[in-house]
Amino acid sequence: MKAAVIHHTLNTLGGETTVAIDAIESLHELGYEVDLITVQPPDLERVAKAYGKDLQIKHMISLLPFKANYFGMYQKLMTVLLSSRIHGADIVLNTHGDLLPYHIEGSRQISYVHFPAFLLTSSEEFRNWKYENSLFWRAYFKPYQSISSFLAKRAARNNNNLGLVLVNSAFSKNAIKKVFPDIDVRVLYPPVDTDRFSNACDSDIADGSQVLTVSRFSPEKQIENAIKVALLLPDTRFEIAGALMRANTSYFKSLQNMIERHGLGNRVRLKPNATNEELLDSMSKSSVYLHTMAGEHFGMSIVEAMSAGLVPVVPSYGGCSEIVPAEYQYGTVREAADRIARIIDSGDHSKTARRRMRNMAMRFSSKEFKKEIKKYIEQVKSVPIEAGKRSQPAEAA
Repeated sequence: MKAAVIHHTLNTLGGETTVAIDAIESLHELGYEVDLITVQPPDLERVAKAYGKDLQIKHMISLLPFKANYFGMYQKLMTVLLSSRIHGADIVLNTHGDLLPYHIEGSRQISYVHFPAFLLTSSEEFRNWKYENSLFWRAYFKPYQSISSFLAKRAARNNNNLGLVLVNSAFSKNAIKKVFPDIDVRVLYPPVDTDRFSNACDSDIADGSQVLTVSRFSPEKQIENAIKVALLLPDTRFEIAGALMRANTSYFKSLQNMIERHGLGNRVRLKPNATNEELLDSMSKSSVYLHTMAGEHFGMSIVEAMSAGLVPVVPSYGGCSEIVPAEYQYGTVREAADRIARIIDSGDHSKTARRRMRNMAMRFSSKEFKKEIKKYIEQVKSVPIEAGKRSQPAEAA
């Protein structure tokens, strides 16, 4: 049996790449020979070192002969140019995370969607202000939005062109169904490397009054909310760790200025581009995890923090509300501060509580993801392909 996995790049380490890697492994374990269809050649040694996995790939088809670290969105679009080079695949699995069509004759198709990007500015409900408030990001995003919207809507006119669509949360499913009510969409939570942080769960150095936020330093992540919460909790320390790109330097400086302006330098610490060891250390020393972005489509960092035993406090709007019990959700900055204060004052960060959080995180493990995606692959495989049509598998029980 032969399968093709479409993914724009494995060279950007993160959630999308984790999905692609686990999809490739799942297909291989089911007996498929897997071809990787990509825009740039992957550094498989780096992937193996980062993820501890030696990918079994039969052939690689790359559009470019060199690595390209920029224009990630447009690299996803470029995978459309490669679809005509897929031949003889029994299963085509698109993992790059957006809703783009691949009508591969003679193949059954599954797409894994994180969120349809064209909704980030075209829908008031799902609007991402990063692409509205910045002239630079608006100019960058607008062509992608127009092209991807056109392609997805053209495919959706014929329901069979999209095949089976898997999404990372019920939140994302509802967004897609509002635009494309007739396509087949199922929820499959993405894989999280829960083992990576689980050792921090048994830490003896956790500070009951330290709060951790892990997020890319970017305006849409609303990190200033963590600083606002810190103002309401004068006896609590905060660490904010995450990746910082040059394009977001001005936003990072605005956070530094906000901390200085409110005299929080001794309690709020920013850790840009923290290493894995630094992140593990921060998780070992913290008891509460604060997620600042409302409308997050899933929230892998939340599950990572839970696997380390941190009690999560998250917005009630978005995919993260599916991960975390209602008692730890908030709607306002004041509510977030109240939730954190209650956790700290009640002792709901003991070793027993930390282990309970770790156990809750296990349902989002790589093992669980692979078990479920194999079921969908087997379902799609069992559906006969009629000439010019692609049938849908029955809804799983």
